[in-house]
Amino acid sequence: MNRPSGKMELFWSTLVAAAVILICAVMLYPFLFTISASISDPDMVIRNQVTFFPKGPLSFEGYKILFKNERIWQGYANTIFYTLFGTGVNLAITVLAAYPMSRRGFNGYKFINIFISLTMFISATGMMIPLFLVVRGLNLLDTRLAILIVFAAFPYYIILLRSFFQQMPEEMFEAARLDGANEFTILLKIVLPLSGAALATIGLYYGINRWNGYFWAMIFLRDETKHPLQVVLRELIVLASMGEEMDASLNRGGSNAEVIKYGAIVLATLPIAVIYPFIQKYFVKGATLGSVKG
Repeated sequence: MNRPSGKMELFWSTLVAAAVILICAVMLYPFLFTISASISDPDMVIRNQVTFFPKGPLSFEGYKILFKNERIWQGYANTIFYTLFGTGVNLAITVLAAYPMSRRGFNGYKFINIFISLTMFISATGMMIPLFLVVRGLNLLDTRLAILIVFAAFPYYIILLRSFFQQMPEEMFEAARLDGANEFTILLKIVLPLSGAALATIGLYYGINRWNGYFWAMIFLRDETKHPLQVVLRELIVLASMGEEMDASLNRGGSNAEVIKYGAIVLATLPIAVIYPFIQKYFVKGATLGSVKG
């Protein structure tokens, strides 16, 4: 096999580096623009003069308006509650579904596997009316429990975690059984401690989904005190847009509507962006889970 020359190797390395820098720039630009727009002069934002960096005198008026709103803090508290407990419910159900399916000799494996796989072909929109009727029939409308148990597990993650468990050596399970451990003990004391990367990765996916979730909260929750942050921000953005249209109709400039929008986006994104670097090492390791066996 011919080895590439030094110049060709340098050329391809430079090309790859340039491509990576370009992709990073394309992905980072929306974040940079949003942050810059949120602290720019409102007039500059309305005139679309903000590109990369803040324009005009720095203005934190949008953040001041947002932080003065008590519903923002209430929405934060609700979102943290739904994210922490909802992700816990997701992981518990996913583990309890995936582990039995990964063990040899589990009766009904094929039927349950097909049943779970079929649910992947049903969209959330298609389930909206049946799910609403089920939640209403259980008297869970306008309760926090409805948000926690709806979509308690995603079939794709169950299959992913099942494949990860199947990669563990069967001899380890046989040795534990010979020592008198039952399946529940094996799961708690052996399988879960060895599955940190997989659980962290799946937990991150579930956590982001819970954090960004607002659609089902709008469907199931009428009480504003139970609304998550995303619903609160959506309502504020709608109100800000209405104010902006009114200002435009009255030929009034300098509206804070635009900076409120971008400030709301930053507030909704910042916590996840801060947490992600701390679990990135688990994410990189867990991204390949289940890649050996199907």
